[in-house]
Amino acid sequence: MAAVFEATTLAGMRLASRIIRSATHEGVGDGDDFPAKLIERYSRLAAGGAGAIITGYAGVSRGGRAWPNMLMIDDDAYIPAFRAVTDAVRPYGAPLVLQLAHGGGRTEPAVTGEAAKAPSRYRYKGAGSTARELTAGEIERIIAAFVQGVVRARRSGFAGAQVHAAHGYLLAAFLSPALNRRRDRWGGSTENRFRIVGEIIGRARQAVGAFPLLVKLSAYDFDAGGLRLDEAVRLARLCEAASFDAIEVSCGNDNFFAVVRPRRLPVAAILELTPALREAPWLKKKLAALVIPRLFPLCDETENYNVAAAAAIKAAVGIPVSVVGGIRRLAAMEAIVAAGQADYVSLCRPFIVEPDIVARLREGRQDGSRCIDCDYCLVGVGGGPLKCFYGRLPAGR
Repeated sequence: MAAVFEATTLAGMRLASRIIRSATHEGVGDGDDFPAKLIERYSRLAAGGAGAIITGYAGVSRGGRAWPNMLMIDDDAYIPAFRAVTDAVRPYGAPLVLQLAHGGGRTEPAVTGEAAKAPSRYRYKGAGSTARELTAGEIERIIAAFVQGVVRARRSGFAGAQVHAAHGYLLAAFLSPALNRRRDRWGGSTENRFRIVGEIIGRARQAVGAFPLLVKLSAYDFDAGGLRLDEAVRLARLCEAASFDAIEVSCGNDNFFAVVRPRRLPVAAILELTPALREAPWLKKKLAALVIPRLFPLCDETENYNVAAAAAIKAAVGIPVSVVGGIRRLAAMEAIVAAGQADYVSLCRPFIVEPDIVARLREGRQDGSRCIDCDYCLVGVGGGPLKCFYGRLPAGR
């Protein structure tokens, strides 16, 4: 029977536990001191017992930058800084994996300096502009950018790379039958919609060989005519056939509060911690407070909500599967692993409030996370570094 705190090997990476820190946007990529901030953050996570650490997403091209403070890996100039990070964290023993992403339709011209682009013309919830459809030539350049991101990850000393194909970002939009309405070789059938991901992994393998390559997938979304579990199982099989080493199972696309589920919608935090809304006239704030709940309806399930989907995917593939989504209690982690529903459990918000949560659980100091799922952390990171607000707005505002 598999145990949560046993050491394992994943694609050659040695993990001290089966609890993985899932990719979490740190909001520190817009300053020259970002390496120092990442060294401090990742060192605390590694020292605290995380089996592996997946970084916040790093943009593979300027046009794919989703936030001004997002990490970037679109130029060789970033390699020395990332090398400083990996060199500093390596002695702690936890493999450091760089997540690669393109924001697609979830980007803004004010951030990227160019129009948002997606598989098909679409306006994402919360976006200020409508994404236009990518040309075939642009798709080829994006594939090349992802491949170069993988190459730079290896040159920077990362233990592996994860391709972000979930949560409505560009690759997830290609996989979605609701967001990808193309009629060329990049759209239509499941295989055609997967083609861009398959091309990325195929060309990356040619460039880096056996370097560990992981993928993050949404197993379902909430869009009319969107992705459902039966098709996600087929996509997972395609990922395995394409030579990905592991799959992390998440969910959702356009409604981010269905991906990371608060117990109540953090409207006050959105108004106060989002720079554009904080400085807005009172009438705009009032309207926003009315519109936000309509744009982002909440889900009933707030714990372990992707476990059943992960179990279905694990039953269909032979590569390791990790699951993320509302996993808070040690008993649930042990049950997931022991039952073979997933090989690993991934946590995001619990590591924000307690970077050493794995050590605390291992040593019996607590039986679950202190996270209250207020989601203020993921609202506030758009305007500053990632931190836990614990349901409290900054004083004096």
